[in-house]
Amino acid sequence: MIYLDPNASAPLRREAAAAMAELAARAPGNPSSAHAAGRAARAALEQARRVLAAALGVRAGEVVFTSGGTESNNLALLGALSDPHGAHVVVSPIEHASVLGPVRELERRGARVSWLAVDAAGRIDPADVAAACEPATALVSVGWANNEIGTVQPIAAIAAQCRARGVLLHVDAAQALGKLRLDLSDVDLCSLSAHKLGGPVGVGALVVRRGVALRPLVWGGEQERGARPGTENAAGAVGFAAALQAAAGDDAAALGARRDRLWAAIADLPGVRRHSPVEPVLAGVLNVSLDGLRGEALVAGLDLEGVAVSVGSACAAGSGEPSHVLRAIGCDDATASGALRFSLGPTTTAADVDAAAAALRRVVGRMRGVAPRAAVGG
Repeated sequence: MIYLDPNASAPLRREAAAAMAELAARAPGNPSSAHAAGRAARAALEQARRVLAAALGVRAGEVVFTSGGTESNNLALLGALSDPHGAHVVVSPIEHASVLGPVRELERRGARVSWLAVDAAGRIDPADVAAACEPATALVSVGWANNEIGTVQPIAAIAAQCRARGVLLHVDAAQALGKLRLDLSDVDLCSLSAHKLGGPVGVGALVVRRGVALRPLVWGGEQERGARPGTENAAGAVGFAAALQAAAGDDAAALGARRDRLWAAIADLPGVRRHSPVEPVLAGVLNVSLDGLRGEALVAGLDLEGVAVSVGSACAAGSGEPSHVLRAIGCDDATASGALRFSLGPTTTAADVDAAAAALRRVVGRMRGVAPRAAVGG
């Protein structure tokens, strides 16, 4: 199988697997237990916390381990606004479902929401953030890098606008961690996920900068300084830290070259449209659509060819709805329904790219020749 879907979940890095196996054999205890096995698990957990903090330039005490990006986003948005009635929230329309969901819940609880505009490349103008803020604005939430089209936002400029107005800034960096240099100097809350960079599924973190009050979503323990009760996933945290350290050696330039090779190999397909911007963009992401064809059918056809891709966010798979990200950048429903997301990782080879391009050509040829039901509106 040629796996071109690490934006959904990256293959577990061998460094992460080895670190987790070593901890499981050496320290099987609960990190809250007072005996030797518990103390060893606690020591490993805190070392993992320090590794993440050092990579992000924050204090270890500002890193709260969670079960993943979805929990981190919910904890950031719902925890920072424990009494949202009358509060004002500013958010971009191309965020992940795990941001949009809690934003809708805040709205249900009485918050007002303003939606930022994005341009045809999915970029936010920091001036629009400044214009959207008002005296009641409590929080701005923006994703660092979009999971579907790869657009990278000008976070430093957005953060400056928020800081000047005394507004909290939450950034979802699940797709950016390990791929971009992250400067959290003026970011108040930052969501992270391990499995997007080759760590284990089921662990993430929320960076909560000093001075930010956070109300927990669940109750029943004092773990993570009370912000996230429940037994910590020490093995997951260790795997997360090992994956992040390994990601420092990834070659983004080589990854971008393979993405460009893929685009060059399919750019002459009739009716193909590219939705990922050229720059700034995540090196491994290419989102395209093919006129008259549905993305789900293309994914199924490529799966039969041994190539794994997606139509966009895995969390929205099966909804039947066109991508909200593509609609926000100006695509009509037919175009948005025909999208494919190729994501490449550090183990993706030039041969993988060439084989995937050839497979797409075969699938498109079959669909346009003998599968009229795959056409939009058919």
